[in-house]
Amino acid sequence: MSSRRDFLRHVGVTLAAASPVAASLQAQSGAPTYDLLIKGGRVVDPGQGLSAVRDVGIAQGKVLRVDANIPPGQARQVIEASGKFVTPGWIDMHVHVFDGVGIASIDADAAGVQRGVTTVVDGGSAGATTFPGFRKHIIERADTSVYALLNISAIGFVVTTESYIDPKLIDPDAATRVITANRDRILGIKVRIDGRDETADQDVEIMRRGRVVSDATGVPILMHWARDTRLVAMLKAGDVITHPFNPPRAGPDLFGPDGRIMAQFLDLPKRGIFTDFSHGGHLLWATAEKAAKLGWYPDIISTDLHRAHVAPNGNVVDLATTMAKFMYLGLSFDQVVERVTARPVKALKFGGAAIGTLAPGAVADVTICDVVDRPIRLLDSTKDPRSGRQAIDVVTTIKSGRVVAKSATS
Repeated sequence: MSSRRDFLRHVGVTLAAASPVAASLQAQSGAPTYDLLIKGGRVVDPGQGLSAVRDVGIAQGKVLRVDANIPPGQARQVIEASGKFVTPGWIDMHVHVFDGVGIASIDADAAGVQRGVTTVVDGGSAGATTFPGFRKHIIERADTSVYALLNISAIGFVVTTESYIDPKLIDPDAATRVITANRDRILGIKVRIDGRDETADQDVEIMRRGRVVSDATGVPILMHWARDTRLVAMLKAGDVITHPFNPPRAGPDLFGPDGRIMAQFLDLPKRGIFTDFSHGGHLLWATAEKAAKLGWYPDIISTDLHRAHVAPNGNVVDLATTMAKFMYLGLSFDQVVERVTARPVKALKFGGAAIGTLAPGAVADVTICDVVDRPIRLLDSTKDPRSGRQAIDVVTTIKSGRVVAKSATS
């Protein structure tokens, strides 16, 4: 997707999409045009190639207009965002939020709207037998939009070895049935393998079954990082490979025995395969810094949040802190925003939802934040610290046009 117009078509909006809504509202004599107007912030919307001071007008849960100097008298509610950044609602493409069932999972809104994240994707906490409960008790109750990658193991991530304890749990037929019945919320298949030499043959069989489901349903696979050429070769265009910066205890990384990035990973973009950071227990500063010096960064930034990773003792904390880590590694604010908005939407279809952009007609999911020059202590997954110079502070979270979270100072 090389152009703004291609991206907007992909997320299901057009530049004129909101005009019928505008006409309807303006036809009501004396009625405000906008339910909510965000004034004077710097709008960063990489999907549109936009990074400029603009106002954002919202009506009926959708973005109606992005323009300079929209009169505040046209809105029922005005949020003053001067000096702040206004972005599409952030998307965390890898969390664990099957709270109360999935091992170490946390509350969806604690990972989501309470932290500036309007959409999360659970990374395989539920499998074919547990997904109905995940839908009923998590998806349908959260303020945050919750989607899922279905674990290829039928029980899901309720134990740490769900892919290995019983081959019968890797049931392609059951997975296919559940995906087919829940296409609005299941975006792909999670293949949670070790990626180590000693499990390679078993991993290939697990991946083979995942490939059967993917080919039958048309949804992509998200596979844990592996160096075995058989596994990497099984990935197809649209698939995702995650955890490139693993510490040794967590699995392989993107470097070969010669210390160089392996050719099979450099070739992933040519094959149409996405890379997802997915922090969790999978960041080693030495590996990430080495890759950054070579100009290599993952396509998508996500947290892999679960109970051990959140404040006050966790090394991940939230998506804003994870984004700040990539600013420390050399990306600009606009580049990290792209990796939590436009790029996740390119990788996954999100049930046709028009998110990841502030184009007219898109869902009015908005994150307002500050980028503050101050020291910030950044930990990798071994608790090795680095000193960042810029922090990202979430100010206000807007979900479908409604303010759902504000900082104490906003």
